[in-house]
Amino acid sequence: MPSLPVVLTGTAGRKAFEAVSTSNSFITVKSEAGDPVQLSDFRPVACESLARIGSPNDGGYVVPLRAVKAADALLSFGLSHDWTFERDFKKHNPRAAVHCYDHTVTSLTALRYSIGQLLRFSARLKASHLRKAFTWIDYPWFFRGDNIHFRQRIWNDREDNSATVDDAFARLPGGCQIFVKVDIEGGEYRILDDLLRRSTSIVALAIEFHEIDDRPELFNSLIDKIKRDFYIVHIHGNNLGGLAPFHFPISPEITFLNRRFFEQPPSPSALKYPVPELDSPNHPGFPEFKFEF
Repeated sequence: MPSLPVVLTGTAGRKAFEAVSTSNSFITVKSEAGDPVQLSDFRPVACESLARIGSPNDGGYVVPLRAVKAADALLSFGLSHDWTFERDFKKHNPRAAVHCYDHTVTSLTALRYSIGQLLRFSARLKASHLRKAFTWIDYPWFFRGDNIHFRQRIWNDREDNSATVDDAFARLPGGCQIFVKVDIEGGEYRILDDLLRRSTSIVALAIEFHEIDDRPELFNSLIDKIKRDFYIVHIHGNNLGGLAPFHFPISPEITFLNRRFFEQPPSPSALKYPVPELDSPNHPGFPEFKFEF
């Protein structure tokens, strides 16, 4: 099916997604002169050993396996009721400690979520809902030993049962090399400066950014800071977020690999985005974003 160049925001955007929703459909993402966020600044570099970790849809990320295997620990900021990324990470690196931060998840919320999924299975008979109906059992099964869920918000202060980046790092052994995953619904803008002060201890970052349409200047500034110590090795647009008026996904998922993994400056990636066999839409019923750098 041909690409669909559409600008989507808010409720109208969601309806437009529904209107063009078919399997294998695409919406072209291409910057225009004067756009405050330029797609050319986000072209990934060539990187080997990329693999999808976690869910085939929302909750999964494309990351370099060599960074996963080089990590002593995973810090996961933002969990909800989906820890498929954390589980897959542990499969690829059994020695890594997994520390997750999310103040919204408890055994009770996991039970309520499971009941909701069971009701959805009863109505739709989809196997995915049946699997998720056992989340309340999987929660205590997965989070034990060195897989720890801290029921705290990750933030830039300690108010309201929050933990800071410094707190999270202090709970790990000194000298750890850490893979960091961030999906905290806009809170990333409050913690990224603190994270970047520890860039020598971070092998890679997988971040879902939010609200790009409301804060393009802040987004650009943080990306420039990250790129001082990291290369972009993958980008994907969350199709649940829509497109900003300036032709950029409102919720891009970006993977950064520490520059020390490269012996020399890498060449731009020759891959097409989304990458076949690696990328898939966050919502399988909505069209995927196709990037033209």
